[in-house]
Amino acid sequence: MTTLAELPRHMKISEHEPAALYADHVRTVAERFQSALGAAGFDRVAVFAGDLLMRPRDDSPYPFRVDPYFAAWLPLHDAPGSVLCFEPGRKPVLLFRQDDDFWHAPPRDPEDYWAGHFQIEIVKSAKDVARALQPWLPGCAAIDATAAPGGAFASCNDKTLLVHLDYQRARKTGYEIACMAAANRIAAAGHRAAAAAFARSASQSVSEFDLDRVYCGATAQRETELPYSSIVALNEHAAILHYQRLDRRAPDKALSFLIDAGASSQGYAADVTRTWQSGSSAFADLISAVDDMQQTLCAEVAPGVDFAALNERAHELLAVVLAEHDLVRCGAEEAHRSGLTRAFLPHGLGHLLGLQVHDVGGWQVASHGELSRPPEAHPFLRLTRKVEPGFAFTIEPGLYFIESLLSKLPAEQAGKLNRKLIDHLRPYGGIRIEDNLVVESTHSLNLTREAFASLRAD
Repeated sequence: MTTLAELPRHMKISEHEPAALYADHVRTVAERFQSALGAAGFDRVAVFAGDLLMRPRDDSPYPFRVDPYFAAWLPLHDAPGSVLCFEPGRKPVLLFRQDDDFWHAPPRDPEDYWAGHFQIEIVKSAKDVARALQPWLPGCAAIDATAAPGGAFASCNDKTLLVHLDYQRARKTGYEIACMAAANRIAAAGHRAAAAAFARSASQSVSEFDLDRVYCGATAQRETELPYSSIVALNEHAAILHYQRLDRRAPDKALSFLIDAGASSQGYAADVTRTWQSGSSAFADLISAVDDMQQTLCAEVAPGVDFAALNERAHELLAVVLAEHDLVRCGAEEAHRSGLTRAFLPHGLGHLLGLQVHDVGGWQVASHGELSRPPEAHPFLRLTRKVEPGFAFTIEPGLYFIESLLSKLPAEQAGKLNRKLIDHLRPYGGIRIEDNLVVESTHSLNLTREAFASLRAD
């Protein structure tokens, strides 16, 4: 498997012979599907890209999102109704849906670097797809998120088949890593532009809606093309972990700016968060401290590291930050031991990343589906596996002033808070710093810091 270390430093996925990387990727995906079919007891599989879903009581569809099991094979994202058919020992067959339609532009012809790896059959309707699938039906499993139970296939969304694929998907191919590196470079450009727009907010009023538009413009990606809805939070909104609104009105004073925004390249996601401030040296010092903490955690990532233990390590480091910055009236050891840090950092340290932002298999410790659930103290942790070479995931510690959590602390813990300082900082919301890492044979590579560094080099 080709790794990122073997690729040019500033590789763009559209250059440097992507076909060579892609050929290795397709072989790996085929091997994984063959192994999964063997474990589940099927001869072949039909993987559906998914269909356009119509809005209730309306004649317009939701934005199309291709099924990730389909996207694992090929970078087709405008392909509703298409199907990938795979049988070990045969060239994969792509039933490429390309309707004659004067209402909407049909998908472009399949002529990119990936096309030669498939036997492509153009189909013009759902009936044509059903007809083309007939020879595949005996012993054939289907992967189809929108399928009703039953049907002509031997099985649909078989659990054994899916968990086997999910477990293997944590380990990325060189092609996938290159795609994610490219996505990080796109995201870094958006973050740089949004940060510059926020920096101008002291003299030029700026809203969350404005900042979101700046980000999309700099990435050249529509909101529906981004891998997730961006979190664009000014001031106290940064304390809402999955803040979903975009206020059109600029605040009277922009104190802080948290932006959690990604980008896509060939269907693979970047997931990046940065926090900026204006007007408070205390909050600026905290941002710097969380950034140092995050980089310490990134440096400790290596093959064999237990991610649940690394999550606990994040709370140890956060306790030091709380104590050193006078946010608590106790020592770091007591702040950690008592669980006080969990009121300031309620989410997990990170998650697998790839075709989906929260990629599958984060709790799965065996190909047959055995799970390692998160510890009771950290129920929202999405990754509990020991990391291996090829794993891609986020490292995203935070420090938030969430009144609904702080106000519910038991009296013994609440008495350890420096309420005066916390109340001063609460209008700033909170801090999160998030990078995307890939594990190599002896260490890890930080795709996000590499992306920002490449911008500075330009």
